[in-house]
Amino acid sequence: MLVKKKFRLAIDVGGTFTDFAVIDDESGVVRFGKVLSTPDDPSIGSIEGASQALKRNNISPEWVGDVVHATTVATNAVLERRGANTGLITTKGFRDTLEIGRESRYDIYDLDLIVPEPLVSRQNRVEVLERLDSDGHVRIELDRQSLDVALDQLVSSNVQSIAICFLHSHINSEHEKLVAAVIQQRFPNIEISVSSEVAGEVREFERTSTACVDAYVKPLVRRYIEGLEDGLRSLGMTNNVALMLSHGGIGSARDVATRFPVRMIESGPAAGAIAAAYFSRQALQNADVIAFDMGGTTAKMSLIRDGAPSVTNEYEVAHVHRFKRGSGIPLQISAVELLEIGAGGGSIARLSKLDLLTVGPESAGAKPGPVCYARGGQEPTVTDADLLLGYLDPEFFLGGEMQLDVQAARQAMQTEIGRVLNLTPEDVALGIHNIVNEHMCAAIAAHGAEKGIDLRQFDMIAFGGAGPIHAYAIARKLKLKRILCPYGAGVASAIGCLVAPPAVDVVVAFEGILSSLNWSAAAERFVELKRSATEVIEGLVGAGASISLRPQFEMRCKGQGYSVNVSLPVDTIIDSTLEKRLVVLFGTEYEKIYGHLPPSVPIEVVNIRARVQETRLPTTIQQAVAEGVSPGDAAVRGVRSAYFEASKGFVSTTVYSRYLLEQEKKYIGPAIIEERETSIVVGPDASFYVDKHGNVIIEFLELSDTSVG
Repeated sequence: MLVKKKFRLAIDVGGTFTDFAVIDDESGVVRFGKVLSTPDDPSIGSIEGASQALKRNNISPEWVGDVVHATTVATNAVLERRGANTGLITTKGFRDTLEIGRESRYDIYDLDLIVPEPLVSRQNRVEVLERLDSDGHVRIELDRQSLDVALDQLVSSNVQSIAICFLHSHINSEHEKLVAAVIQQRFPNIEISVSSEVAGEVREFERTSTACVDAYVKPLVRRYIEGLEDGLRSLGMTNNVALMLSHGGIGSARDVATRFPVRMIESGPAAGAIAAAYFSRQALQNADVIAFDMGGTTAKMSLIRDGAPSVTNEYEVAHVHRFKRGSGIPLQISAVELLEIGAGGGSIARLSKLDLLTVGPESAGAKPGPVCYARGGQEPTVTDADLLLGYLDPEFFLGGEMQLDVQAARQAMQTEIGRVLNLTPEDVALGIHNIVNEHMCAAIAAHGAEKGIDLRQFDMIAFGGAGPIHAYAIARKLKLKRILCPYGAGVASAIGCLVAPPAVDVVVAFEGILSSLNWSAAAERFVELKRSATEVIEGLVGAGASISLRPQFEMRCKGQGYSVNVSLPVDTIIDSTLEKRLVVLFGTEYEKIYGHLPPSVPIEVVNIRARVQETRLPTTIQQAVAEGVSPGDAAVRGVRSAYFEASKGFVSTTVYSRYLLEQEKKYIGPAIIEERETSIVVGPDASFYVDKHGNVIIEFLELSDTSVG
């Protein structure tokens, strides 16, 4: 249970850096930390970095109450195929569901199409004699003998985890629960994932896939969380850890690890989107924004509208083709809608077979890292390019705690790429920088076109270690008008952990034609969903919490295969008076997705969903002020040469200390604004100021005619 104390600590583990944010709940002042990640065991970097962050700010571990954690440990386990040896028990005749999938091709013209290999090998997929019909009625009772044979086969294969997924179990979970009970009795050390609990909704393939991913990562996530909690206790923090979940709420780390670890698959990126939504509400009056998160490994974007990110109930992980939907492993989980748009600071630049310059997707990560880190990296990266273009200070990286090797970066640019292309190191660096920016601009523009929106009406919120470095160039190409770089932009995902509410997204199958729906039964289901979710939330925050429920109906035109989610306001009363309202809302959402109104056919409900969360006062983030100085004192750190397309070359650029800029004073670019965790680049055709919340707001003096190529 989270315990109320003076401070709260957030930890966000990324592929290159692990970030920390500590907030004083009495004053709202937040302080930060950043250390290199430890890929072999991410908990080591989390524990050591937490200790450093607290010591640097003279905070005793005993004063820390909540510890909220965001991590990519589950995602990386799937990407790197280093999860548990997993088995699948399924209905007789459905052993190959994972490979058959939807029988669709994400690229119909690719004759050498590659699809994701199932996480569960065929020999570990076993069948059991049982059968339910589509209404959940038992047609064939569970055959215990076939179950025993199946279990013996899996145990002989040394499985560590088993997923159970029977046909139509989202309607009747009786057989799945019987199998789970037998496994727990016979083999208590084997982890179990029950599909009706993990993803209790229609779609056999997606439900099977989700249960298998859950089982695949469960042993690793459990060990990781236990190790993290043990390490934090050794520092003197005695409270259990909370986890950022993929849907943007937080839950008990121990509960998530032991029950549904698949729900934390996009923990870190979701935290960044929640932070961007917070800054949109705080400083931009709920303006529509592009949340641009560029870290050391990847860059992601999400759209924030009306102060909240969009949430999807269909997600994919471990894409074979980075940008193509359908090329990943499908998951039926609630997740913030994110788009991977490009490379990160550690992404490696190479020459293709045609001697063309390419960047990513391979990353140097934290080990060995970019060449300029002097940790063994040999191939040039985006960070090396940013250093040579003047955007980074080799003496002030991580506040001066880490020195960057400029000569090593320059040599790496020249060794192969510069020699083959006959370019100077600076030209190679510029090529890397431009390629990354163009790819990200094209991806953002394409996403906007798919959504049918004019991105020129959006602002950008840039964060992550590399986000504020590239945001100016990207916004200029997209013809955006304003960029916000929040206080603590380099660790914004950790801030997201501090402002996210305890929340649970729940779903239950509920089918019927809308015009004749059993409204009393629907109301009862929502009551049940709120009751079960409240138990989970109160296990984290304690009894007596104020709980709200936002209902959703998942609907479709009768006969269609795909559905549309329609949300209602918080605590809406569920009764027959909603019918006409839902018809209108369904039509609106349908038109947004498909570009036209639905046909005049009956509308059917397939699932009911709910976001249940604790209602708490919003957190207010305040900038820490260094002792003995005040904003305006020697804000200019110096001058150095940096490249800007608007100037068509390197120009003399003023360097400012992020912490000493005066509020509301207008500064003119070109400028580089340095803080410990990142640098903010402002071109010569832009100005900037610091608002009352400590955010840097960049505004273009004159829109460029540069467009996405």
